Amino acid sequence: MYKVGVIGPVKSVNRIMEVAKEFSNDLSFTPLTYRTATDTTQIMKDSYDSFDYFLFSGPVPYEVAKQTIRKTDKFFYVHLLETGFYQALLQLIVSTADEINRLSIDILDKSNVVDASLDQLQIPLRDMSIKEFDAQINYHELYEHHRKLYQEGKVDGVLTCYPEVMDLLKKDNIPAEWISTTKLATKQVIELIEQRSQVSYFKRTQIGVCMIDVDTKIYEEPSEQLSYDIQFATLKMNEELLSLSRAMNGSFVDIGDGNYMIFSSRGEILDHLSLLNQTITRLKKSWNREIMAGIGFGDSALKAELNARKAIHKTREVKKEITIIDSLGEVIEVSTEQIQSLSTIFDNPYLLKKLRDRDISIQAFERVRDLIQRKRWKQFTSNDLAFELNMSNRNAQRLLHSFNDAKIVEQIGEEKVTTKGRPRKLYRMNKTFLDD
Repeated sequence: MYKVGVIGPVKSVNRIMEVAKEFSNDLSFTPLTYRTATDTTQIMKDSYDSFDYFLFSGPVPYEVAKQTIRKTDKFFYVHLLETGFYQALLQLIVSTADEINRLSIDILDKSNVVDASLDQLQIPLRDMSIKEFDAQINYHELYEHHRKLYQEGKVDGVLTCYPEVMDLLKKDNIPAEWISTTKLATKQVIELIEQRSQVSYFKRTQIGVCMIDVDTKIYEEPSEQLSYDIQFATLKMNEELLSLSRAMNGSFVDIGDGNYMIFSSRGEILDHLSLLNQTITRLKKSWNREIMAGIGFGDSALKAELNARKAIHKTREVKKEITIIDSLGEVIEVSTEQIQSLSTIFDNPYLLKKLRDRDISIQAFERVRDLIQRKRWKQFTSNDLAFELNMSNRNAQRLLHSFNDAKIVEQIGEEKVTTKGRPRKLYRMNKTFLDD
């Protein structure tokens, strides 16, 4: 089910919610009403990540939202058509005993509905005062503008885009009507959202293959590494990649020679791009290997795998870490924010000072922190660190001693031992330095 936030004044939102009842249960509509259109700014800041789509009651809140959130691919609004203008004009004429020959009209500066409507009218309206306004305007300014024209005897009635302005004018016994959207226009835009959600669903359920290539040339070069070290590193990398596969709800396949594949869906892979990048970055730092990934999508597993192989080849060519190719064979450009996971250490001067004062490298801190978060350790010993990070127990003890002095970790007790020897110290990392 896709969640749609409906934004607008109470009257408009209630009308949209009534129309929405006629549609399937694949869409869930939630009213997000405001007192003034400028409240849309705060609504978007609070709710942008909570909804799949946003439906605005008209062009005014839509324009305000565009000024707040630049990415508008999940924005829809009910268009203001000539029908809405004619409806308001007819209602004004019918509800007023006096003859209406002169009108004061306000309209959003980006809309041409008034010009388009008046060009088709055969009604002889002598004088027309049209005030164009910006979406961020305070509606009291429009109220004062219309009231002044009426009191000066320059107009006989008012057509406004704000229901609040209409209510204020009617309290002053000034003939006024609201240029609103129509039920037909509302149906059309909800149908458009429904179509978009169906396309999105089929895209998300496409087969996706994430191919990961780990450089194995290190095995061919002269090295002091024992076969145990190489196998240990491989097992640890496999463990991380298996965790990644599980997070993607995928099936993990070790092809051999440093090549791995994760079969999942397009939606799951795209949702976990940041985690994929984090895993690659962590493995490169921990095991000093060149690692890259290629992602392919397709209508079949074969096509998705072929695109994944093309993507990994492209990754090698352009020297990137991740390349994505869609079912049509085209490279998908993904935003930096989606695909990159930047270290937050440089945004924390307090932590940086602690690391510098104790001569602790940022890489050492990140390796330990990432391990603790990945393993979800509440407590650990130097032996635990030594085993997982493939270092000597003495080096792990020195590292924890520095961390303890810097108040990054704290000793919380000792581990009970059943054999001879001193009990091992138990540590816990300060929550302040763990990512949320």
